[in-house]
Amino acid sequence: MARPRKPNPDMKNKKAVRLVLILAAVVFLAGAYIFHIRKDMTDFGVCCQGGQRIVQGETLYREADGHLQFKYSPAAALFFVPLALLPYEAAKAVWYILELAFLAGLFLFSWRMLPAGARKAAPIFLWTFLIELKFLARELELGQVNLFILFILILMLYFLLSQKELSAGLLWGSSLFFKPYALVFFPFFLIKKKIRTLSAGITVLVAGLLLPALFYGIKGNFSVLREWPATLSKSTSGLLASYDNASLYGFLLKTVPSLSKYASGAIFLTIFLVLAAVVLWLIRTGRTSPSIKNPEVLESAFLLILIPLFSPLGWNYNYLYSLLAVMLIIKAWRHFPRTAQIILIINFIIIGTSLIEIWGRELFRFYTHYALVVLNFLIVLASLAYLRAKKL
Repeated sequence: MARPRKPNPDMKNKKAVRLVLILAAVVFLAGAYIFHIRKDMTDFGVCCQGGQRIVQGETLYREADGHLQFKYSPAAALFFVPLALLPYEAAKAVWYILELAFLAGLFLFSWRMLPAGARKAAPIFLWTFLIELKFLARELELGQVNLFILFILILMLYFLLSQKELSAGLLWGSSLFFKPYALVFFPFFLIKKKIRTLSAGITVLVAGLLLPALFYGIKGNFSVLREWPATLSKSTSGLLASYDNASLYGFLLKTVPSLSKYASGAIFLTIFLVLAAVVLWLIRTGRTSPSIKNPEVLESAFLLILIPLFSPLGWNYNYLYSLLAVMLIIKAWRHFPRTAQIILIINFIIIGTSLIEIWGRELFRFYTHYALVVLNFLIVLASLAYLRAKKL
């Protein structure tokens, strides 16, 4: 007769530690919301207001709203209708919980797509989280939609790798209701010949743009759709050289203000073409190197960083789109030479600690005003290119 197995004390200790950490995280996140985050969530308020307006058949885009204009498509307002029907404080709490769920999903699905290796998930998650914390905290504070969009795009990539091209396309098209960021994947899908993905995405996009006609009527819907790009163009031009615009174009305007508009545009276009050529090289190398498994992961990580770089208005917190890239670099850490590791450590320290509370007002304002975060993420892009050159 077999002897009963004795409980392993180490396993019990690990479970106890895990439980304590989970409880501590819950208490911390709840406290952060109660004492700080719920007092702001300004951008979520704009989205919630959009949900209220579309149900009542009111126009979404009003100049009187100023900087807090609704800037997404009418279909995005439909998404927020269920939350808009709740009391505002309850809606904020629900959105905060959803954003935390999106964040957990980001880490989970990103990890599943990374190349297999001996390194454990916990330390990689921890370092990635610390590097990205500044961006994530600001995103949660504002109640923005970038975490949601990034979650959709990471899930899209996961489905693409799982040969579920139709589902990937539906997610890609859905993300475009909120911001046009996912258009960065349009040429990628063409090059990869993902026609089913593109077809599904375009279909859901068209359907979503027509759906608000239920509230506006067909003629009214087309009027609202015309107002959408007009609102975007009006609100964008005056902010290109603003203090906290952290896009590549903002970087050029602020670091070299003596350049003419055309000279800045020419430099911007040159950098764009160089990085586009790098993307083509990444794809070609991934396609012709049998040793590279799931080359789309690194390629997509590269493309996601291009979102805040090439958006006309790329706020600092938009660089949370680098989460997959940072996790990939940390996972592949041993493949970098010593010099590159030192550069990356310094780079990640700058990214993660660039806070007014740590750096002081003058240094922080200098870093933010001149959008020097752009240089940090050009280094991250170069690191991804190095990994592809190493056939990873």
